[in-house]
Amino acid sequence: MPVELSIIIVQYKIPELLERCISSIHEHAGDVSLEIIVVNNDTEDISKTPILSKFPKVVWLDAGYNAGFSRANNIGMRHASGEYILILNPDTEIVEGFLRSFVSFYKVNDTDNKLGLLGCRIISSVDQSLLIGSGLGFPSISKIIQANPLYIYLTRSKKTDAVKKYDPYVMHYRNHEIDFVSGASVMIKREKVEKYNLYFDEDFFLYSEDIEWAHRVKSKDLRNYFDAEIEVYHVNSASTGFARGKFFQMQISGYLYYLKTHGPIAYLFYGLVLWLNFKSNLFLLRRAKQYDELKTEREDHKVFSKYFLPILKLYYFSSAANKPYLRYDQ
Repeated sequence: MPVELSIIIVQYKIPELLERCISSIHEHAGDVSLEIIVVNNDTEDISKTPILSKFPKVVWLDAGYNAGFSRANNIGMRHASGEYILILNPDTEIVEGFLRSFVSFYKVNDTDNKLGLLGCRIISSVDQSLLIGSGLGFPSISKIIQANPLYIYLTRSKKTDAVKKYDPYVMHYRNHEIDFVSGASVMIKREKVEKYNLYFDEDFFLYSEDIEWAHRVKSKDLRNYFDAEIEVYHVNSASTGFARGKFFQMQISGYLYYLKTHGPIAYLFYGLVLWLNFKSNLFLLRRAKQYDELKTEREDHKVFSKYFLPILKLYYFSSAANKPYLRYDQ
């Protein structure tokens, strides 16, 4: 029987949640013909045997090292045989009807063969809150300029135009076209991945790779869409936690995203604006004697100083065939 859906799950140090995720898929698979591909990034993991004993049809692929999100998902996508591919985080659980509804929604909205990525509503399984990972508006330099203290001061008394802003707490309950899609649960047709070479950019270790992916998908004249008729439950950051190291990884991955999507000249201007923001904030925080905030700002500036220009050198000007992925090193 042809495989309709390949579900790719990248595992790193959360075997209990992985088992719950796979259990929910088996329980709620319905009539969807599927394969589950687990790509294991944990070299010390001992869950392979119990997982395969309980779910013998699971395809288990060992990366052999911590390959990060991009490389590991690419391993899974290149192994997939399904008509559609679903990237799913290991700390998620699905509910009855999720898979059939998701696949059917993709088919119905892809009659012109122009649908790229399809996302859905993500709910925290911890507190039932809405987790925002999809929406409109890619990261831009205008947002960085608007965060500059001088800009804020000069525009504080100006009346803003009555422009409607994207409200995810409203729009995540409506079907609509979007720019970027959360990598925690996202579907694409395998044929399009292969035709347009839409694999993840392997220079990214973790974070921003899904935004860059969505940006590249749109550059192929495909549209990304949000399915508000279903939802998946997600333990946010189960593999990474909420340490400052996570924030720093997000920070440097964001730099790489801007370089990849805007080129070196815009990247340098972007860096200049960031540097001015840091200097302004440091001055104002010292003056206000806000020492806790000052410490945090200094740490952020230190990461900027350490990574910003080397990212440009390594990921744009270097001709090395095997570049290391971008990973925060404490």
